[in-house]
Amino acid sequence: MPICLVLHEPGLGGPAPEQAFFDAVFEVASSHWRVAPGATLLGTDLSPGYLRDHLRRALDGAGAPPGLLLVTPLSNGAAWHGIPPEGEEWIAGEAD
Repeated sequence: MPICLVLHEPGLGGPAPEQAFFDAVFEVASSHWRVAPGATLLGTDLSPGYLRDHLRRALDGAGAPPGLLLVTPLSNGAAWHGIPPEGEEWIAGEAD
């Protein structure tokens, strides 16, 4: 399944927007892995633009102020350092 990297501002506007963000993630992603407080990988067939708009609607509905939201596909040639073994396993399992 394709994987998208979503960069976002965690806790922007308090706990309600963050809960709305992850509720929206659960609606459209078969699975996700939170890499860092402001970075989440999603296994999804949605386009980056559609996913961005879906997450923005959820954040707007929760009263979050405008903030960073970047959605990009993770390519087969992606490289990383410092991701723990469970994260590498998640990426490998989603990419199959």
